[in-house]
Amino acid sequence: MTNRTALPFKAVVLTFLILSALKYLLIPTYRSTDFDVHRNWLAITHHLQIWEWYFDDVDGRTVHTLDYPPLFAFFESFLSNNYVTGALLRSGWLDARCLDLLPDVDNEPSENCVKFHRGTVILSDIVLFFGAYLASTSMGKILRDNNRPHNTLLTFILIVTNPGLIMLDHVHFQYNGMMLGILLCSIACITRGSNHKMVDEVTEQHGEDRSETKSCQSHQLWELGGAATFAALLAMKHLYLTLAPLYLFYLLRHHCFIVKKEINYKSYTYRKETHQSEMKFHFSWKRFFILAAVTLACFLGPFIPFLMQSNSIEQLEQMLQRLFPFGRGLVHYYWAANIWALYLFASRVSTFAFRRVPIPGDIRSIVEPFVPFPEPTPGVVAIILLIGLVPSMIYAWNVGTSSLKRWWQLNSFIPAMFFIHGVVFSSFSAFMLGFHVHEKAIMTAIVPLTLLATTSCYSARLFIRTSYFGIFALLPLLFRTEELLLKVALYVTWLSGAICTLQSVLPKTKGNEKLLTLFDYIAFFILACLLLFMEVIHPIVFLPSGRLEFLPLMAVSVACGLGLVYCWMESSVIMIVTATKR
Repeated sequence: MTNRTALPFKAVVLTFLILSALKYLLIPTYRSTDFDVHRNWLAITHHLQIWEWYFDDVDGRTVHTLDYPPLFAFFESFLSNNYVTGALLRSGWLDARCLDLLPDVDNEPSENCVKFHRGTVILSDIVLFFGAYLASTSMGKILRDNNRPHNTLLTFILIVTNPGLIMLDHVHFQYNGMMLGILLCSIACITRGSNHKMVDEVTEQHGEDRSETKSCQSHQLWELGGAATFAALLAMKHLYLTLAPLYLFYLLRHHCFIVKKEINYKSYTYRKETHQSEMKFHFSWKRFFILAAVTLACFLGPFIPFLMQSNSIEQLEQMLQRLFPFGRGLVHYYWAANIWALYLFASRVSTFAFRRVPIPGDIRSIVEPFVPFPEPTPGVVAIILLIGLVPSMIYAWNVGTSSLKRWWQLNSFIPAMFFIHGVVFSSFSAFMLGFHVHEKAIMTAIVPLTLLATTSCYSARLFIRTSYFGIFALLPLLFRTEELLLKVALYVTWLSGAICTLQSVLPKTKGNEKLLTLFDYIAFFILACLLLFMEVIHPIVFLPSGRLEFLPLMAVSVACGLGLVYCWMESSVIMIVTATKR
């Protein structure tokens, strides 16, 4: 079995330079209001004192207020106050207006301002490349050690060339690549920490304790690094909070418990049941306090400058109001392709049928209070989401328990694979059940899933399906005719390349199983028809008269929502199978 785990650093640098050049060509393309949002955040952190950052709204003349956690605010401050930015301002290349506090009615940027701001996104992709490199090589090493297939180079290329990230960051304008790069760094550290032999052996015969091995110490450092990196990610973007339960349960059991056995085994040829019965778990308060200290320091550190202000309570309250604006409603005005999009679609259909279909009066009086369907409150949605995350918590605890027992290392169980599947499932659950979810959140499932795409036909198929549904749902974000060829070319080219390369590198199975099934070909046909309707038929037939203006958006959300619900269920099955595999 061949494992291609080598990833030359020169290839990484060359790929970054080539993709950066291509991204530079996208500078003149469409940019959304997110560009104005981040430009205003640069202005806030450039001109105002820290205690004003979360209060300023340009005297009520802008809606682009700072609503990300403090560490991202400090990132914006770094971009607006570093030496290079100052030199560009002094030279006159970058106009001062680019960093001015401007009202929404008069904030058109100059050409150089656009170049400067888009350039920061291109440079921030260094984090994405580093995270992709670290995560793909980490998985390659772990799977190689366990005699499992993994193509590190292909995994890396599929991550950094993902068309969803290119469209979201370098056309629409955001910093998703940098955020996901940090997440990949955290995943890489956790997976490295899971690949160890962690047993404190107590020899009954001599009554002496043997110290932990260097491997165990290394494992602790990797897991501490993963926790610290994830805590920093939460301090940059709070929407990753839905992954916290997975991290908590996995690290609490896997990191904070140690296993001791009270018999000095000469070999591991005894029955597994006997070996398991000799294992005793001991909670390590030392590890717990170190883990808690590192995590809290990385998460709370960026908050400290705000809490040191004279109005610290007011600062915290204002920050929380900005970070969790529940008044925006259950869904974004452009429905993300999730459960709530299907819920609202069913509500619209039932309302239409209720008004048009003759119904007996007594039945109508009973049904009428529930049509349209009631909108769930933020509290109800939070409970539903928490329930949706329970499976990942349970299996994270179980896997953390099982991976501590050395006898598990005698079979094909790999905790790192479960952890990544847990991240994918938790991201899926957050996307499907979260309150006011944006369409871009599906990338939090797609990017980590890429790490497992070359390991098996099942994982590759889930990756392909999640990608073609999830990325297709992003296409309406680029609604101008000028970007039509660009978005279709990016989508079709990358997807075709992913399918062909994965089919060629996947390990052969009995019966020579194909990557794509009838389900996939039917899905491709439906998405092609939907694209034709969205880009050709609707603009010609409906749009001139102003009828059914949002029909294409609703059709995309519902069609992709149905497909992604299926992928969500499939990811749960694979996660459970991975966690319970013996």
